[in-house]
Amino acid sequence: NVAMVISKINKKSAIELAEILVNELKKNDKLIKDISIAKPGFINIKFQPIFWTNFIQEIIKNSKTFGINTKEKKNNYLVEFVSANPTGPLHVGHCRGAILGDVMANLLLFNNNKVTKEYYINDYGNQIINFTKSVYYRIREISFNEPFPIDNEDLYPGDYLIDFAQNILNSNKNIDFNNFDKISQELTSLAINEALKLIKSNLKSLGINHDNFVSEKKIVENQEVEKVVEFLQKNKFVYKGKIKAPAGEDDINWVEREQLLFRSTDFGDDKDRALQKSDGAWTYFASDVAYHKNKLDRKFDRLINILG
Repeated sequence: NVAMVISKINKKSAIELAEILVNELKKNDKLIKDISIAKPGFINIKFQPIFWTNFIQEIIKNSKTFGINTKEKKNNYLVEFVSANPTGPLHVGHCRGAILGDVMANLLLFNNNKVTKEYYINDYGNQIINFTKSVYYRIREISFNEPFPIDNEDLYPGDYLIDFAQNILNSNKNIDFNNFDKISQELTSLAINEALKLIKSNLKSLGINHDNFVSEKKIVENQEVEKVVEFLQKNKFVYKGKIKAPAGEDDINWVEREQLLFRSTDFGDDKDRALQKSDGAWTYFASDVAYHKNKLDRKFDRLINILG
């Protein structure tokens, strides 16, 4: 279809361009058996059998390197993919991003680029507190026959948490599970570790191995969020303002209040995004901004994100 693709820029009809190209191709008639033009400008080529024989021989001879682009500039890539929340097993939606990211990374590696495969662990915030509480209640269920509070919508009700709880109990006999507040930090670490073991097992079954697992909690504890907000404030990308109710949110119940906002509309977003919650805690978005700054600071030539 090349004649049709280049007809507009050359200000010639596709048929006219196809005829010029066919005359050039016919000069190599040792390998071409037949060549013809079909409306509105397709060029159909049939090769001699020797062409295919030579082609297959070349693949066999260079089976490890056939297809590598030796001419392109080689770069150092960071490919971040999957990054599913560490609260349970992967599902088929995560699977799509996992395969897309891994295939892309493998193609870049095949072409002799340097590639780091990275997974960002969202191990900070309210959902992790709720996840830890869910594991705690499963532990209480196993150890003390206390029923799991299924009426609490904030908790994770999945049966896989029973396995997490049992594994934690088996390997941590010295922990007293009578006071959640006392053990919450230790239990969070143990619960996330169980989730990551399951996620890594899911990925391994697909033949996928990440080079790096980066913790959101560590980024927050290292005060990288504060540093990136300061950086954005210096560059006038942050301001105090109010945002309207999110799509689907009842406008009557939405309370507009002054928040620290990032000027994401400057970059094509439909509205500016909040960096801080009403209680002063950072939003997930703020942590993500800090993580992207972290990636930029590591001086890769290219960053690729596979987002769900």
